[in-house]
Amino acid sequence: MEIVFLGTSAAVPTRQRNLSSFVLLYNGEQILFDAGEDVQRQFEEARLKFNAPLSIFISHMHGDHIIGLPGLLFHFTLVSRTQEVKIWGPPGIFPYLYLHRMIVGLRAPFLKEVYEIHSEKKKLLLYDYQGNPDQKPVEISYKDDKIHETANYVINAVPMCHSVPTTGFKFLEKPRSGKFEPKIAEHIGIPQGHLWKKMQMGEIIEYKGQTYNPEELEIVGPKRPGVVISYSADTKMCDALYSLAKGSNVFICEATYGNELKDLADEKKHMTAIQCAQVAQESNVIQLILTHISSRYVEVDSLLKEAQSIFPNSLVAYDLMRFPLLND
Repeated sequence: MEIVFLGTSAAVPTRQRNLSSFVLLYNGEQILFDAGEDVQRQFEEARLKFNAPLSIFISHMHGDHIIGLPGLLFHFTLVSRTQEVKIWGPPGIFPYLYLHRMIVGLRAPFLKEVYEIHSEKKKLLLYDYQGNPDQKPVEISYKDDKIHETANYVINAVPMCHSVPTTGFKFLEKPRSGKFEPKIAEHIGIPQGHLWKKMQMGEIIEYKGQTYNPEELEIVGPKRPGVVISYSADTKMCDALYSLAKGSNVFICEATYGNELKDLADEKKHMTAIQCAQVAQESNVIQLILTHISSRYVEVDSLLKEAQSIFPNSLVAYDLMRFPLLND
């Protein structure tokens, strides 16, 4: 599991920083959060696969978080992508993409499902990207902020406090199988092969007429908690941030300004590095990573020092930074 930062600037790209985007690499899948301008080039620079399973989550409809999405989809089309892409985003994302289809020919045959997140009603509106523009979307209700679930993880959507409807996202990995002990399996007499793989997944197996429970026999240890990654895109300080960040292994938070501009941050509904650190400190976070840095900060040492003065385990992200997460 690894986080790759594709863009870390706020509003205006710089020579060092592209606009907001990062991808979580998980079990062969790519989970992309936001798609700032020129994200397709950053895919190339990061040597990401252009035909891997991909889910895209867009936080809000400001240009520095979404302008790169059509270009990325065009790029996928040009390289003959076959793997399906699904997109979740704010109200308006379907017509935004559909206009690109009608006006500039963004066919994207791999894209079928586009979900609009309506947090106030706890509903998703599902659109068929290949369908008609006047289609009636399918309404899907959700509970407990859970907008997407697979066999291995859940994605939650938490409304943030910005100038337009904005969502913070939380990736929650489901509990993982315990540590496998091959010496115990050998001692019991279970041969290496497909039975070991089943036991590693916590399955009860049958071998030579006998049933073996890997947990009871301590072939597999107790289940381990999954990794939790939370992402706050543009927002001002608000109670929802604490709910979003709570219990995160990694909390990725916009830190547009330093403390000297805290009044401007409040006016523009953005965060300072110190505010991010305060949330991390009070939310049982393990690692804080700051991103969405204003272009006025060529050097980020001051932002890092401010954050670390409150929450020592803080980093400032930079473009193409890779942050691995250990599964043990």
